[in-house]
Amino acid sequence: MISNDFEFFILICQSGSISKAAKDFDITPAAASKRLSNIEKNIGCQLISRSTRSMSLTANGKIYLEYARKVTSTLEEMSLALRQKTDEAEGPIRINAPFGFGRKYISKFVSDFIEEHPKIECQLHLSDHPLNLITNSFDIGIRFGSLPDSGLHARKIASHRRFLCGSPSYFATKNEPTTPHELSHHNCIVLRQNDETYGNWHFTKEDQIYHVRVGGNLSSNDGESVLSWALKGHGIAIRAEWDVYHHLKQGTLKKVLSDYQLPNADIYAVYPYKQNIPIRLRMFIDYLAEKMKIIPFERHDKT
Repeated sequence: MISNDFEFFILICQSGSISKAAKDFDITPAAASKRLSNIEKNIGCQLISRSTRSMSLTANGKIYLEYARKVTSTLEEMSLALRQKTDEAEGPIRINAPFGFGRKYISKFVSDFIEEHPKIECQLHLSDHPLNLITNSFDIGIRFGSLPDSGLHARKIASHRRFLCGSPSYFATKNEPTTPHELSHHNCIVLRQNDETYGNWHFTKEDQIYHVRVGGNLSSNDGESVLSWALKGHGIAIRAEWDVYHHLKQGTLKKVLSDYQLPNADIYAVYPYKQNIPIRLRMFIDYLAEKMKIIPFERHDKT
């Protein structure tokens, strides 16, 4: 469809490269390049000048981008008008959430929400990396940490942190690190979420930033595996507060470098609506914000 071609072209321009856009669309760079070539063939002119290292818009490409944005904006407004129901809460909500947090919490919250609002249909899609909401027709995404400037709207639904931790059995044979740079002498279990940040850990303390390149003999793209290895004493890992709270309380894991802060991990609900948010979506986001209060984060512990 031509509207999808517009969205595809806009994403290439936002990404700055065909390979990054291909990743968002979950296709190969070759397929993305071919799609761009087909768009150019259909309109009869070159839109992007590209080489092995860079790309730039042609004069025609700038015109195409301008009108692509206008068309997609108009189509979004039309879609909102068609889907908007202001008098009652019913209809579908398509949700994208991370695997671990989605399985443990979001799926339960969805179940409880549907029991209270049976006319609403929730479709939960879990993924190991955030999916493009517009391209994949999602109404809401659950995201952790700092959000990219993607044009999406966001509401913070919970404050949240990440912790550096290891098991007592690991520290029985290794001295606990006292500074981030001492992590180079430890076996660090790394979560491989993307190649750009793999093995690079960042800390702050009193406005000073510490960048540390860590290494070890274990890594995974699955947070549950990383946690299980840390519990078995294989090394030090960074895990989300929701994932390790009980282990820290029980003493099966121990926090280290507590006076250093890891990157923000606050939890957000993000959505592509600029205005006239459907009532069912507003209700669901409000519901999530309320339910997040029951998650046992450390700051809620008064004992």
